Amino acid sequence: MAAIGVVATAPAVAALEPLLAAYRRRGWAVDVVPPPPAGGGAVDAERLTALARSVDTLLVVVPPRRAPRTVISGPTVDGGGGRVVPVGIVADRGPAALSRFAAAAAAVHARVGTDPGGRGSVAVLAQRSGRYRDLSGRIVRLLGEAAPGRHTFNWTADELRRDDLLEGLGCGLAMALYVGHGRPVGWVGYRGTRAHHFGAQAEPVGAVLSLACLTASRKRTGLSFAEALPLQGAAGACLAAIGPTRHTDNARWALRIVWALSDEPGSIGALVAAAEPASTVARDYRILGDPLAPLADAPTARAAAEDLTRRCALVVDGAAA
Repeated sequence: MAAIGVVATAPAVAALEPLLAAYRRRGWAVDVVPPPPAGGGAVDAERLTALARSVDTLLVVVPPRRAPRTVISGPTVDGGGGRVVPVGIVADRGPAALSRFAAAAAAVHARVGTDPGGRGSVAVLAQRSGRYRDLSGRIVRLLGEAAPGRHTFNWTADELRRDDLLEGLGCGLAMALYVGHGRPVGWVGYRGTRAHHFGAQAEPVGAVLSLACLTASRKRTGLSFAEALPLQGAAGACLAAIGPTRHTDNARWALRIVWALSDEPGSIGALVAAAEPASTVARDYRILGDPLAPLADAPTARAAAEDLTRRCALVVDGAAA
C-alpha cells in the first residue's frame, strides 16, 4: 500500500482530517509524524529525507513564519533506491485556513472516477506579451501531441479579462498552467492577479502551475501567492518558484511537464517527479498544498469552461470587427 507521511502538530492534523480521510478512501496509508518540539516545530531537510525512506509522498505543515524556500531544496526529496518523493508544503495559518484547504483538496480527490474520459483538462494562461503567447501556443500544440485525450483551453490575457479568468478558474478544471511575469503577491498578467481576487471559488482548480518568477517567495509579503491559493480553497495545490527564474529555463520546464502528462500521472506530485529529472530549474520550485492533488476535472468543469471560452471569443471577435 502506498503511504503518505504527514508532518503536523495535533491541532493541524485535526483540521486536516477531511483530507486525510480522502487519502484513506483512495487506498493511501496515512503516517502522521509530529514535528520536533525544539525549534518551534521546524522540520529540516535532513529529517524529511530520512522520513522519505519509508513513504511515497510527504505533506509538511510548517510554522507560519517558515518560508517555502527554507523547508527543502526542491519540490521532491530522494527516497532512496532511485525513488523520488514529492513534498507538499502548507503554512500553518490556523485551524480555519487549514480546514478550508483540507475541504477544497478533499473535494478535488472526490472527482477521481467522475470523468468518463479519465483525463483532466488544462487551462493554459499567458501574459499579454509576444514571447509568452508564443510559448503558450507551443504548449497547447505539444499537449495535443503528447496528451491528446486532455482538453486544452488557451486562455491568454489577449482574450480574457481578469474577471473572465477568475470565472474560468472557478469551474474546477484539473490544471491551470501560467507563463508570464510573476511576483511574490501574484501574476503580472491579466492586469495583475492577486490571491485575494479569487475569493470563494465555486470549484477549486486541481493544481495551479505558476511557471514564473517569485510566486512562492515571501519577499516583502507575509504569505506568497502560491501558498495562499490552497489555503483559500482556490486550488488543491500550486507549483511555483521561490525566486527569480529565466524565461528560457521556464520554457524548458513547461515542455518537460507537458511531455510528462503523456504518461497520465495521477497527481501533481507524480507529474513533478516525472518531469523533474535532469531539469535544474525544477529545484527553484516548490509544491504548495496537497502533493497528491489529482489532475481531474469537476463533473461540470469542461462544459462550463467551454461556455466561457465561447462567450469570450464572441467579445474578442466583435471588438475586432
